[in-house]
Amino acid sequence: MKKNLLLFLLLFAGCIPVEAQSNSKKEVAPAERAREIVDRLAKKIPMTKGQKDSVAGAFVQLLDDVQKYNAEGNEKIMDLLVKSRDEKIKKILHDDQKFDQYLLMMSEMLKEMQENLNRQRQQQQRQQGGQKSGMPGMPGGG
Repeated sequence: MKKNLLLFLLLFAGCIPVEAQSNSKKEVAPAERAREIVDRLAKKIPMTKGQKDSVAGAFVQLLDDVQKYNAEGNEKIMDLLVKSRDEKIKKILHDDQKFDQYLLMMSEMLKEMQENLNRQRQQQQRQQGGQKSGMPGMPGGG
């Protein structure tokens, strides 16, 4: 279940790498994020335009449902919503081999997201460590 939650976060919060030096996070609309994911999937999974549109719709629906059910912190609901999305995509692709490729790519994206999050955390820790240096007894001092 935790993988599904991370998968959701991957898809809508960090699938597209953000430059490490950028301090401002650019908000991306759900439809735009879904389109980016579909474009990435389509590089390895042959899809018609109609299939791409339907797959993008399934991702947008997931985000809408997460907001509708306030499910972001609820693993059980997230698991159900992700499974629902995957069932829709399996029907859209009409091919078990394509669906297996989809699942493989999703796990690769999850791994990439986890690596990106780890890099961001490390960078934040280094930045916070630099801010703590100073004279003892002074704000920010050791």
